[in-house]
Amino acid sequence: MDRTTEQLLRTLLKSDKSLWELINHQDGDIKRVIEVLDEFKKNGFIIQSGDKISLSDAGKKFAKDNGIRPEIDFLCKECDGTGIVIGDEFKDALKRFKEIFRDRPKETAEFDQGVVPPENSVRRAEFVYMRGDLENKRILFLGDDDLTSIAMMLTGLPKEIQVIEVDKRIVDYINSVAEKYKLNVHATLYNAMDPLPEEFAGKFDVFSTDPVETVPGMRLFISRCVEALKGEGASGYFGVSHYESSLKKWIGVEKDLLSMNLVITDILRDFNRYLLTGERIITEGFRVVKEAPFPPKAPDYAWYRSTFFRVELVDKPNPLIKEKVKWDRELYYDEDTYVALP
Repeated sequence: MDRTTEQLLRTLLKSDKSLWELINHQDGDIKRVIEVLDEFKKNGFIIQSGDKISLSDAGKKFAKDNGIRPEIDFLCKECDGTGIVIGDEFKDALKRFKEIFRDRPKETAEFDQGVVPPENSVRRAEFVYMRGDLENKRILFLGDDDLTSIAMMLTGLPKEIQVIEVDKRIVDYINSVAEKYKLNVHATLYNAMDPLPEEFAGKFDVFSTDPVETVPGMRLFISRCVEALKGEGASGYFGVSHYESSLKKWIGVEKDLLSMNLVITDILRDFNRYLLTGERIITEGFRVVKEAPFPPKAPDYAWYRSTFFRVELVDKPNPLIKEKVKWDRELYYDEDTYVALP
């Protein structure tokens, strides 16, 4: 019995779960979750109960015969399991950011966008601050559909934030917000498939990006960001899920990081919570819905999660890609992709 099978059994022994909740309660990828649930259904181990999946008597017996016990939840409720509580010093920034976030351009599948709630952006800012990478720092964002650059600058701590972004709607919105609130944030239209503009190379203390969930895509995004760093001691932050990135894919990412002279210093598991909610998930044709063993209902909470990494340069920047690349949807989509369109 593999790890995903054990985790799904102990979760279902505790209580009935929706597809989205089951995905949250295991540490494999969505592809394997769907495979295991299909096996459970074929063997008569699970049944549909409303919008929930539950164990049948046969499933409960199978779990018992294999020594599986109900899951126990030890996650912190106050911090939503992230390990970071929003402190008084950042609550004013959160209050102002919520107003700005409400009027943002809505996410689009064209650029594989998925935004985190405002609280998540502020928790990111707190963690970056705790690691000494926010105050008086020049920060580059490659992509910023959830406007975390604005959340960070509302703290009043960074020296400068530069956003380079492929979506003109977001570029225009960030610049309008920066002008309205007199924030030292600047957004520039940029496609990561193009070389990094010379004026950004070697200029920043910190980078932040949420790369697409393919190894080539992550290599490209992090290469562009590394090229923007000043040098040894500079740092970076990015998210990678295990939902659409198998551990074999993580190996490729970690090898790339080492080749770029980056070392992983911190990992916050499932820290980022994305607002992939509502009917969009059901109607846009994502594999997670089409291949589910039972038709799921639209999720009403931020179920999709990614792990937040901090990396640091231990030598001069060594980006693996500096030239222009010509990729199409393969930048966004591979065999592990379940929540992006081909």
